[in-house]
Amino acid sequence: MAPSPFSRAFDRRHLQALAGSLSLLALALVLYHSLAGGTLLDANAYDSYLLQAQNWLEGRVSIANGEKYPWLELAIYNGKYYLSFPPVPSVLVLPAAALGLSLGNLWQALWALAALAGVYLCFWRTGHTPRACAGWALLATLSSGFFWLACSGGVWFQAQVLNFAFTVWGLFFWLKKQYVPAFFLVALAVGCRPFTALLAFALWLPAALNAVKTRRWRRLLAFTAPAAAVALALGWYNFIRFGSPFEFGHSYLPEFVRDGGQFTTENFWANLWGVLRPVTLTASLDLSFPTFNGFCLFLASPVFLLWAIDIAGAAAQKRLAPKDLLAPALALITLVALCLHRTMGGWQFGARYTVDLIPLALWWYLARPRRPFGGGAVWLTAAGALFNFYGAAYMLSH
Repeated sequence: MAPSPFSRAFDRRHLQALAGSLSLLALALVLYHSLAGGTLLDANAYDSYLLQAQNWLEGRVSIANGEKYPWLELAIYNGKYYLSFPPVPSVLVLPAAALGLSLGNLWQALWALAALAGVYLCFWRTGHTPRACAGWALLATLSSGFFWLACSGGVWFQAQVLNFAFTVWGLFFWLKKQYVPAFFLVALAVGCRPFTALLAFALWLPAALNAVKTRRWRRLLAFTAPAAAVALALGWYNFIRFGSPFEFGHSYLPEFVRDGGQFTTENFWANLWGVLRPVTLTASLDLSFPTFNGFCLFLASPVFLLWAIDIAGAAAQKRLAPKDLLAPALALITLVALCLHRTMGGWQFGARYTVDLIPLALWWYLARPRRPFGGGAVWLTAAGALFNFYGAAYMLSH
């Protein structure tokens, strides 16, 4: 009998491939920050999470003198200013805040490297070759819209990079059936980007049903309690600030209060077009694309193009089981919900909200027979890396 892929050792070839992948992303980040003027070790003026942590240490859940930070998205409720994003990233920077440190962009880069490592190890865990593991790790990070997010420690980008990192590491432990850390990490991801709750529930439900079926009540409690504690903490924190366990504060941003709320059906078609708009060439062969509310997600993150092609191919060959439709369905549901938002992320390169969907694509591949990382996938990875590094540099001057 052939050995299970789950028993394969992390040998020297994998160590070299992982180190090489990490070094490529690290080098790209160093080069970007050099182009930006040597900013890798700088504090970030948009680091609202550090500001929140500093206020916690001073005994406040509100932001003191919030009117002094008009460039930040601060909610205003009952005359006080609040961070309008889920608070898990602020918990992580509490030690730095206590020490008076502003890790800023370096902190973001380190989490980006952790995210890449998580993707690599997920594919290693399912028996992929070093080439394939490195390919998927780079395609999902360096060669996608994730890269531009990794370049800045601003509040919006921190949330998405942390969400990505927690989700892929949650998937890693889920593949090992180590459900306690798996669901705890995915719960932390929800505390960065709430729509990740859809994937969290999809991962938890089969494990919970199996525990109930086999009457393993202690096991059910063991892997559910930590995640539930995170959910309860998030709800409690929302309640003491806004009187609702489901309100993180975005509803009280001045722009949404003024313009009629953050989620409306009127936004849908414009936002959907925003993430499908093509990149074109001018008469002088200059690239032309919008830098507000996004452009074609298949170009910004080629992993989606590969995923769409593989789904279509599997469907044409009648190799799609009902369970194979779950990840695409969750991605579509999340995309629809995102398109109801007032904006699709504002100023950006690519389609930054859709970066949250990349773990769903990875989950789909992890749950199916191993796919060779052939020449076409390698080309998409290289092209995506070039395009996204270009985009990050482009945004420095635009």
